[in-house]
Amino acid sequence: TSQRNLPVQILPGGVREGVSGTYHSLFIKEDGSLWTMGDNRYGQLGDGTTTGRKTPVQIVSGGVVSAAGGYYHSLYVKADGSLWAMGYNNYGQLGDGSTTHRHAPVMIESSGVSEASAGIYQSFYRKQDGSLWAMGYNGWGQLGDGTKTNRTTPTQIESSGVTGLADSSHSHVTRYLKEDGSAWAAGANYYGQLGDGSNIDRNQSVQIAASGVRSVSSGHRFGFILLETGQLKGFGSRAFGRLGDGVPLAHDWTKADIPGGVRDFDL
Repeated sequence: TSQRNLPVQILPGGVREGVSGTYHSLFIKEDGSLWTMGDNRYGQLGDGTTTGRKTPVQIVSGGVVSAAGGYYHSLYVKADGSLWAMGYNNYGQLGDGSTTHRHAPVMIESSGVSEASAGIYQSFYRKQDGSLWAMGYNGWGQLGDGTKTNRTTPTQIESSGVTGLADSSHSHVTRYLKEDGSAWAAGANYYGQLGDGSNIDRNQSVQIAASGVRSVSSGHRFGFILLETGQLKGFGSRAFGRLGDGVPLAHDWTKADIPGGVRDFDL
């Protein structure tokens, strides 16, 4: 449990992808196995216990293609298109129809899922038909279903056309891309973090950019969109200089521009 200010090697090789929740981490190896470590007070590591782990534990032996970490919960998608969830479930963010915490993975969808994103107390996933689904806490309207009602089972937000989701593990916002290159967002907006030019919360998705968006991401009270041109645009709270545009620490309700040439980014 020692803090590290330089990288330390956890494994010598064979890792395909790593993701982080707020206090826990997950990674997928090249053989499709899923491993987790860190805080486990609500079972978010998925090993059947609530014991924190200082070294990786294997949760699934193979077939995992992607994973997502939220505040105290986790999601993963298998090659057969099934969606699984574990951990904190007080608001129904696992999507199993209950508010019972799960210490081991439970299946939410048996097939057809392409990717998932875990928010603070909410979850989202995209199906292979391009539809978008959401569940969990909805106090800021972040599920985008037109209400502020929590959902314990998946609710369809878009029927088709969705091609990508933002990692929303540190925010009360959902952000996603559509096949026409447009970017959309819903949820908390008190710092202008939706990027719609206002500080009004939205319980239905609003369009942030009409076309030309390559990827989107959501941080704590701020967000970014990366355009196909390589230009990066940020919006929301400038605390700690997090928008990176050199402007004094004031909130930006529109979009702060970072020079072009960006290929990829992450929060």
